[in-house]
Amino acid sequence: VSENQSWPMAQVAFCDLSGDQREIHLDELQKLSSVVGVRQIIGRSPDEDANNKSNELLTSNNFMSGLQSISDRGLSFDLQIIPELSEACAFVFSQFPDLQVILCHAGSPYNRTLEGIKSWASDLNHLSKLANVSCKLSGLGMFEHDWTQSTVSPIVTTVMEQFGPKRVMFGSNFPVDSLSSSFKELFERLTSIVEEKYFDDVFFKTAQRIYFPDLLSS
Repeated sequence: VSENQSWPMAQVAFCDLSGDQREIHLDELQKLSSVVGVRQIIGRSPDEDANNKSNELLTSNNFMSGLQSISDRGLSFDLQIIPELSEACAFVFSQFPDLQVILCHAGSPYNRTLEGIKSWASDLNHLSKLANVSCKLSGLGMFEHDWTQSTVSPIVTTVMEQFGPKRVMFGSNFPVDSLSSSFKELFERLTSIVEEKYFDDVFFKTAQRIYFPDLLSS
């Protein structure tokens, strides 16, 4: 950042939207001009959800109030779930049409078998139907450390077909994804799958529209 001070910088910060101190925390976060959104994990993996019950947020009135609060504040919401929660999430986020929701890691398709990908694609469709939900192509190596261009091609293609290029954005998920590839490998694999005519949207404009809307009007 110090070497590229003219680069726009945005932060998506954690906040427990169901917590009693939510509004205080959001007030503090918004003192930072770089904070443009909030992130709270709802689903990690079936085993982890069974232990921490984070998916219960979807039936929490406090969490719903938190979503309304960040919508009113003009903040976005970065969503991390597992595919099985897609339908329930779609019901929740359909109630906040003004809230920009960014689905992280392509909805976490952790089951990379043919049946697993088919099931994930069907689940993803619940969220892709919502105009206020975009999808981030990130974390593709989290559930398949030896991933290649060919193994994730069905995932990228499905995301592009369901959301369209104007609601898809690239995300590196570094440093976590450095466990499965270099940034150069990650970027080159994705640019080999995404059609070149969509590069401007996927690798620039979608993120700009959601995270840097002020730049569009300046």
